Amino acid sequence: MTSLELTLANVLASIEQARSAGNSHALKALLDRKRAICEALAAPEQCWLEPPVQAPSHIPGPRQIREKALVAA
Repeated sequence: MTSLELTLANVLASIEQARSAGNSHALKALLDRKRAICEALAAPEQCWLEPPVQAPSHIPGPRQIREKALVAA
């Protein structure tokens, strides 16, 4: 686990404590912190896998390929 993930685990535990204690101010602050940590964890630099390769926006269909072959001949 990264330190960011450990921090998130601690924040989640604190959220449960704040809910059970009825502390709405602390709960709001902790939920904001949780949201910020989740956004940071979702950032591309946190990804362990390479992002998927984007397919070309235009892939010629069979008809276009045949037309090119006829023109070239």
